[in-house]
Amino acid sequence: MTFEPTQKQLAFVLPASIRKAELTFTRRSDTAEDVYVPIQPGPKPRQVVSTAQLAKGTWLAQLNWSEGRLHYYHEKVIVVV
Repeated sequence: MTFEPTQKQLAFVLPASIRKAELTFTRRSDTAEDVYVPIQPGPKPRQVVSTAQLAKGTWLAQLNWSEGRLHYYHEKVIVVV
């Protein structure tokens, strides 16, 4: 996962065989502000999600995906300025 604050986006690569994925942005100070982004698998493995809607501050980005019966996740702390 790569956060590009100047472009206000988070980019990541998912395996081509995934069926379902979701990205969750959580503010540690207020979970009521959680933002859920369903990821639709496409022909390209690289996905880009805008972070422009996020308020300034520290967020935990958690990417969850599954391949068959196996479930995976990746986390990254990002700071939106």
